[in-house]
Amino acid sequence: MTVLETTIAPVARLERPNLMHIPGPRTIPLVGKTISFGLDPYGTYFDQVARFGDVFRMTVFGETWAVLAGPDALEHVYLNRQNIFSAQNGLKAFAPIFSGGLLHRDDLDHRAHRRVMQAAFRAPALKNYLDLMNGEIARLLDAWPSGTKMKFAPSIKELTLRLGAHVFMGVTDANEVARINAAFVREVAATSALIRKPLPFTKMGRGVAARAALANDFRRLITARKATGGDDFFSQLCIAQDEDGQAWSDQDIVDHFNFLLVAAHDAVTGALTAMIWALAQDKALQDRVHAEIARLPGGPVCYDDLDKLDLTDRVYREALRRFTPSAFTARAVMADTEWRGHRLPRGTNVVICPGPVMMTPDIFPEPRRFDPDRYTPARAEDRRHKFAWSPFGGGAHKCIGLHFSAIQMKAFMVQFLQRYSVEMDAADLPKWRDIPTPVPTNGLPVTLRLRQVAPKTP
Repeated sequence: MTVLETTIAPVARLERPNLMHIPGPRTIPLVGKTISFGLDPYGTYFDQVARFGDVFRMTVFGETWAVLAGPDALEHVYLNRQNIFSAQNGLKAFAPIFSGGLLHRDDLDHRAHRRVMQAAFRAPALKNYLDLMNGEIARLLDAWPSGTKMKFAPSIKELTLRLGAHVFMGVTDANEVARINAAFVREVAATSALIRKPLPFTKMGRGVAARAALANDFRRLITARKATGGDDFFSQLCIAQDEDGQAWSDQDIVDHFNFLLVAAHDAVTGALTAMIWALAQDKALQDRVHAEIARLPGGPVCYDDLDKLDLTDRVYREALRRFTPSAFTARAVMADTEWRGHRLPRGTNVVICPGPVMMTPDIFPEPRRFDPDRYTPARAEDRRHKFAWSPFGGGAHKCIGLHFSAIQMKAFMVQFLQRYSVEMDAADLPKWRDIPTPVPTNGLPVTLRLRQVAPKTP
């Protein structure tokens, strides 16, 4: 086995071009649309599209962006056929937290590291992860209350964090789990920091310190896992190598796992919260999903039965459409180009908008209505454009863990609905914060009821 000889290319120093030739609103310099975007990002997007069309200029958080609206823009930027859109440079604001992660690499460097990582997502590894998840989910659900209101959003966040420590990292010591989870929470909080420099007593400063603490924990685990292996996700990353026998350096493992832990947690936690929000309001839909799960053999779901959960998967897809985890994402233009007749000089910060695309009425009629049947073959609204539904991105940077996330979701939903039905009072319907990731502002109060499970007929 050889160590992959790649290094992270430095973020390019790009001159900020003048974008006044791109249509956009008259706003206060530096402030721009920061307030309206922060309060209502989707509404701000659709208002600007109505005023200026599918390409417009917008200043947010002190940066001026060229916003490329619509599914054609997603296809153009994600597929990046001219190799001019840089994820690493476009996402440089997150570099203090996530540098070295797969999304923060470009071109040959990105492809080399993705090839190694694929070993950790092959079917035998996924089967092992499911076995580990099933046991831990059962243990954690035992502690959930029934017959009284609970706030689902923080509860599922805690469950997935503990699942991450136990299953993804193989860490079982309670004190170590608590320390890792606390650092993880500070790191995630830094992604929404208004002050992007890691100054003392700021979110970003606490996030960078948390990353350093997590890196120390990861390094302590690497030597042992490389020697002994294991079925947990972290062990698979430690021993992963491509078809040429190349593996990662210790720093690579730290960088990749740091980003993957956050990416997997945000997508699954947000989707499960949205799914429970929908099922708690729609008893008929909840009964349909429960009936699908009840047709499986009792107990935790087996790997070979995952594909039998078609309706559950459609509810998941609709949750990701309605409350996508990354509604807006950024790239930097590395060579002069144009889009739809508008010049995009080198150095332009470009924003593409998968979240608003999935809320566009011309693609998804009545977009605010939660409707899993959009994805049935008879309707197939998600196939009206190649990038109509793209919560996991696309092209070379399409999320490598999307199948893993779906497995984690199904593992939870099977055991959850085998045990509980879920209810929500109309007065507790939440408002949602859309960015940086969708969160119900009231924590989503729900009541769980233990199901009366009829014995199976011999």
